Amino acid sequence: MNSKSHPLQKFILRLLAFLALQALVACVLFRFTSTQNSNHYLAVMEDKIDRLESLTGERLVILGGSNTVFGMHSDVIEAATHYSVVNLGLHVSLGLEFPMRCYLPHARAGDIVVLCPEYHVMMDESQQIGDPIVTNQLTEQWPSAKKYLPRETPESLKQFLDHDGLLLAHQWVSRSIKMIRGRDRQSDKLYRRSSFNEYGDLVGHYKIKSGELTAFGGIPTPEEALLEQTASIINRFANQCKEKGVEVYFSFPPFAESAFEDSQSAISLTETYLREKCKIVYLNRPTDNIYSAHCFHDSVYHLNGPTGLTQSTRLAKSIMVHR
Repeated sequence: MNSKSHPLQKFILRLLAFLALQALVACVLFRFTSTQNSNHYLAVMEDKIDRLESLTGERLVILGGSNTVFGMHSDVIEAATHYSVVNLGLHVSLGLEFPMRCYLPHARAGDIVVLCPEYHVMMDESQQIGDPIVTNQLTEQWPSAKKYLPRETPESLKQFLDHDGLLLAHQWVSRSIKMIRGRDRQSDKLYRRSSFNEYGDLVGHYKIKSGELTAFGGIPTPEEALLEQTASIINRFANQCKEKGVEVYFSFPPFAESAFEDSQSAISLTETYLREKCKIVYLNRPTDNIYSAHCFHDSVYHLNGPTGLTQSTRLAKSIMVHR
């Protein structure tokens, strides 16, 4: 009896040792990649909301994706308008409505809101609703984001279980290995919470040499139904703001000249449709914010520091014309 149980006991001991080792590895990975006190790019949304809540005077709030993160010098806009500025822009893949959802619970009579969404969230359905992978990363880094997101549907849960969950797990493991090894690319060092200033502008790229722009193939002409949905979202937000005593202005995003040439028909159609359906104040036209490639940092939407200063100065003047 003892001779037969001895190998089994050894197997159980080895199994327990193996499981203990796996648990230790998991603890180490969790320790080095913990979402607490994170310097992750998306975690900066907490700081932006904190600033929005802390300001007591007249506020000017900028909403959009990463084009506003790179392209705004909020201090310049604040000095020109005498409004305290908060840049709530973050990531295009969070969708068109996310920054609106973040702002509305904190809206206050007398606020000015400048909507500056990327063309993609207005003309691409998958971008308009947001990417579940980025959304899940956001809630991982900033759990409070859940209250600003729509409730999950059975369809979205199925998509997460079938595909997005596995991809998110892969990204988590890759990030864990990279952090433990201490290997950071230049872009990783830029896309961090610590690269932002107190207004919510990303300033870490001011002293970094611009790289090649992300490949861009042009924006296809959108279906009218999609433009109708975009207009509906903007109008609903504008009406909610009006009820709270908030003025809403619209600014077309900065865009690289080469990308504009490949997308001109789609952009022109979108501008015409929005101006007809959305009765809000338009601060500019798409052609006012077209710049050559050397004016951008790493994307057709991401202005470099000097050009962002130019863009912000022009935007401030446009705002003052309508005050």
